[in-house]
Amino acid sequence: MYHAIFVSPWPWWVAGPALGLVVVLTAWLGGKGLGVSAAYGSVCAAASRLPVFRQRQFHETWRVWFVAGLPLGGLAAAALGGWFAPSLAYGSLDALTGGSLAARAGLLLAGGLLVGAGAHWAGGCPSGHSLVGIAQGSVASLVATVGFMVAGVVVFNLLVRVLGGLP
Repeated sequence: MYHAIFVSPWPWWVAGPALGLVVVLTAWLGGKGLGVSAAYGSVCAAASRLPVFRQRQFHETWRVWFVAGLPLGGLAAAALGGWFAPSLAYGSLDALTGGSLAARAGLLLAGGLLVGAGAHWAGGCPSGHSLVGIAQGSVASLVATVGFMVAGVVVFNLLVRVLGGLP
């Protein structure tokens, strides 16, 4: 049972409704939208005095637990599944950077900053817009999601060309 729930990928017809149910239950029971960028903002608000993090939405402690649970849940699942093997290997990024840890860290930091800036500019992250915003009928979320998807396809194709194909 553990393998079927936590290890094997769920079919789309199970995973989609399960995600939808979580979104609806969060909105119904808590009256809140479920998105990672607002949760990350709550983590930043706990450690920063910047004015942007003084907004009311960033002072909801449940969001801190939500964002902390994402990596902790992944680590717990990996450990319980018996396939926890920490490594600094990063697949094709190692080939692109020649194995340089500094170059890898720089690219990941730059990518993270771009994702954060994009989420701020779009008024939320892809998960928030795509799962919550569209479910609430937001036209802005639909436009943002289409933008995320188009950008993802373009960047994927550029990376495939730069890295010389798929592994």
